[in-house]
Amino acid sequence: MTSAKNSSKEGWWQRWRGWADPAEDAALANLDDLGFLTAVYRKYLGRESDPSGREHYLPRVKTPAGRRQVIRALQGSEEARLYQERQMRIALLTQWENHEQRPPLPRLGVGAAGDMPRMALLGTCLLEGLLQTALARDWPVKHFLMDSGPHDPVPQFSAEDFDGVLVQLSLRSLLSMVAENGDGDLFHLRADVDWSDLRERAGQQLQNQVQRILAALPDGLPVFFLGFLEPMPRINGLLGRNRQNTLYALIRHLNDTLEQALAAQHRAFYLELNDLRLHYGDSTAYDGYVSHFTHGGMRSSRQGDLIHLGILEKVQAALQILRGDQQVKLIITDLDNTLWKGVLAELDEIIPLEVTEGWPLGYAEALLACKTRGILLAICSKNEDISTRENFAKVWGSRLRLEDFCAVHISWQPKSQAIAQILAETNLLPEHVLFIDDNPLEIAEVSHAYPQIRTLSGDPEQWRHLLLYAVETQVAHVSAESARRTELVQAKKQRDAAAENMDRAAWLESLQLTLQVETVTDGRHPRYARALELLNKTNQFNTTGQRWSDAELQNWQAAGGVLLAASAQDRFAPHGLIALALLQSNAIIQMVLSCRVFGLGIETALLAEAVRQIQAGGHDEFLGHFSATGRNDACRNLWQEQGLVWDAELNLWRGSAAPEWPSWIRP
Repeated sequence: MTSAKNSSKEGWWQRWRGWADPAEDAALANLDDLGFLTAVYRKYLGRESDPSGREHYLPRVKTPAGRRQVIRALQGSEEARLYQERQMRIALLTQWENHEQRPPLPRLGVGAAGDMPRMALLGTCLLEGLLQTALARDWPVKHFLMDSGPHDPVPQFSAEDFDGVLVQLSLRSLLSMVAENGDGDLFHLRADVDWSDLRERAGQQLQNQVQRILAALPDGLPVFFLGFLEPMPRINGLLGRNRQNTLYALIRHLNDTLEQALAAQHRAFYLELNDLRLHYGDSTAYDGYVSHFTHGGMRSSRQGDLIHLGILEKVQAALQILRGDQQVKLIITDLDNTLWKGVLAELDEIIPLEVTEGWPLGYAEALLACKTRGILLAICSKNEDISTRENFAKVWGSRLRLEDFCAVHISWQPKSQAIAQILAETNLLPEHVLFIDDNPLEIAEVSHAYPQIRTLSGDPEQWRHLLLYAVETQVAHVSAESARRTELVQAKKQRDAAAENMDRAAWLESLQLTLQVETVTDGRHPRYARALELLNKTNQFNTTGQRWSDAELQNWQAAGGVLLAASAQDRFAPHGLIALALLQSNAIIQMVLSCRVFGLGIETALLAEAVRQIQAGGHDEFLGHFSATGRNDACRNLWQEQGLVWDAELNLWRGSAAPEWPSWIRP
């Protein structure tokens, strides 16, 4: 086995060397001296020759013997070794990317993942392997050396140069700060370890380090902290005590502490590493198999390279999630052969276990997981309504309920018509909808009516994985408004139903609508995360459609921008933060309003408060911005309806009188 392995390596080396005797290679021998030197530089170093290299080598390539000496010199250089390793890594990663294996981060969209983000890597030499993998795939990254000691300075750089920061804390350094006598390597094998005290001090030290690093980094840049590599669960042997009072338990606790500390930060996120080890295999990736457990590093191996690539892909996906690209806001599901096995109307007897066990239960679990993230669920099924609802309760009991769905349409009408009604009820655009059905004919009918709707069909065992892990179903934070989105849409339906039996004025008064407007001062404000979410998720009532990164919004606020946020409540439900106005000097540069509260006059009340503040700042006139996006027709006439006039020279709307606060809205 060893001989074959060495023979394989030697064969690859010979193929890489290529020219065994350059003097006998006709093509190479026919090159002039400069052409020859250029060719061997490209082959062995992967670059053009530099002036100093030409000055040094050109006198030596006049003879065949001299040419052989130049080749040997270049082949034996450190630069050639690094270039060879890079080429091998590129070949490996390219082969993996073209493999049919399902990637750990699937996508529901048809587009590419997007540009490779510019990343700053902060950490010790543990990041060297990740850096080399990134460079092999041409990622724009830069490694800043940083230990995890309390006195080691955090590298300084400009936020304009990067899209995000990836931090890997040194487990060894952290443990050395809290273990007795500074022994951060083998302390866990001592009988006198006070594990309770050690856990507390290590957790506190970790939180201190996180706060220190975040305080020193540029505001606004998203920061991702890699979790610590956890030792093998059998750290104390096959029959030993492994899960309590062990290094394994301590490191798991540190990862829990790190995730909890970052959960309180709107711009910092925990990035799991151990799941990639499980996905790609552990024994050839984790250096705890050959080094000490507290080193916590990755080995230079095929699996290590794949894990590094997986980390980079996670960062890329996380930044896409933060931008809200192609996000799914509503999942519409069929029932027969989709949410259960078979067609219930055709069964003589319905046995719940038989029709839900296996992939249907996993699919239902994934749907509920999406609901907890703020994604709406709806049902669209061709069936008899009353009996199907009865069968639904019989099959799922309390595990999955019709109340978990914001809309339920069970009828014999074409599904595209039912989906049109669901879109109207939820006020969502088709491009934010995912439709799942086992029947390709139904998929085709809906896709023809709504080409923008994303669809899933085919093997139902794949649906669960896609719903749980697709980038388009992920969120960075679940705001209070997002967690209650189903309830809020149901409240909207109740509100709309009440309007059918009243004139508009009486209906608006009956809502008992209240509106609170506050200024979100900066990123530390408790409503900032929700405001940024609303700003980047709102399409229909969004006067400019502009998307903001955390850094851009905070920099804008620091430069004098004012962010007004409006929260509403009526007799049906508290709606939370549902509208924003961005003010700069005497201009309203952007207004957004949640689709759940269209038609209630909230935009007029918010505008009245915005103009009041502008006039209080000494401005007699105010300006309104509008840019058509193709999706914001809902606010196309906002400024004209509020009494502003178009200024063709400024390409803006101009006004001087504040609108009246609507009488039916209580401040």
